[in-house]
Amino acid sequence: MSEQTLSTPNSITLRQFDYFVSTVRLGSMSAAARKFGVTPSAMSQQIGALEVALGRKLFDPQSRRSSLTKFGREFFAQASTVVDHAYQALAIGQSFSDGVLTIGTTSTIAHKLMPPLIYRLRLQCDIDNIEVRSFATMYDLGAALDRGTVDLAIGPLTRSSAKFVHTVGEEELVVACHRSQESRFDGTWQRLAEVPWIGYCNSSDIAKTLVQESGRANVEIRYVVTAPDVPTALSLVEHGIGIALVPKMALHNCSRLLSVTRPAPRIRRKLSVHVKDMSPYIEKFMGVISDMELIRKFRAAGLLEVR
Repeated sequence: MSEQTLSTPNSITLRQFDYFVSTVRLGSMSAAARKFGVTPSAMSQQIGALEVALGRKLFDPQSRRSSLTKFGREFFAQASTVVDHAYQALAIGQSFSDGVLTIGTTSTIAHKLMPPLIYRLRLQCDIDNIEVRSFATMYDLGAALDRGTVDLAIGPLTRSSAKFVHTVGEEELVVACHRSQESRFDGTWQRLAEVPWIGYCNSSDIAKTLVQESGRANVEIRYVVTAPDVPTALSLVEHGIGIALVPKMALHNCSRLLSVTRPAPRIRRKLSVHVKDMSPYIEKFMGVISDMELIRKFRAAGLLEVR
């Protein structure tokens, strides 16, 4: 099939593609114009210029740009893909890191495990320019690893495209409550369900675990606040707003106003390092995180559980 070249390099622009695709998706040119902060007439001129460059009508002339022609429908299918890919490329540019090592993990691990790990990386391996990114869900963390946005991922990942997986240990999930409430609970879900809870977004892995465990106990949890992450949930618990399911390591060096209740049965998750492609810097990181002396210190501090 022969390639068709545009009449001039500037005859068609990405902005014209974006205007056209948005007009179709939003159902009206006025709505699309509001999205881009331009007048409908200015948008109409750009789409008209696109039609001239294509040599075809995109909209039925009798429909006042509300109904696509047959060619317009075919062109929209291709143009929408072009626009979506362009925005994805821009997103990569915004999230791309020039750091030597980019580590993806959970907010809790970023707060509790990463500082001593990074200290050792800098001390023993002379690695600087490390970037740590936290993700709210394991789906987002795994997707970041798949895209190459992070060099390695640490967390309770169950699936990923990683070629190398190293299990560090286990984390335990416990119920954080205000110290004034600690005598109220005996670890049973029946007692835990009597008080208000701090929840997480539905896609959160901890939220899914909470639904699973409470469902298994045949109790209904009453949520009063939805927190974006574990640190926020703990702050809400500290203020006596409710109780929350959190990784036990999140309570390391926490406020004295917080107390812990272990639900029965105990909830544990495997923590692993996932790597797609090895590099000298990742190999150094793996050497540090595999060091048994450091692992023993993590366990002694209650940051990791013995498998």
